[in-house]
Amino acid sequence: MSGVAGEPANPPTEPAQRAVPYHCPFCAEEDLRPVEAGAVAGLARGGWHCRSCLRVFSVAFHGIHDPSTFAAVPSISGSDHS
Repeated sequence: MSGVAGEPANPPTEPAQRAVPYHCPFCAEEDLRPVEAGAVAGLARGGWHCRSCLRVFSVAFHGIHDPSTFAAVPSISGSDHS
């Protein structure tokens, strides 16, 4: 049973659906097929196979960038771009 009405007792730890890319990041073709985890060495999660360039890749969300938490990019000293 769940503590809150309408929520599952054991929510899934992984998203039910994967992000769907619209084109290959290497060759820009759109002929992509899903690849299950473990089908390719080093692919721990599901990925995508481009049937044009034969590459296998995955899409991952790493988080939201908050510019206030990062230091400013240092400028190159001694350069004058005037």
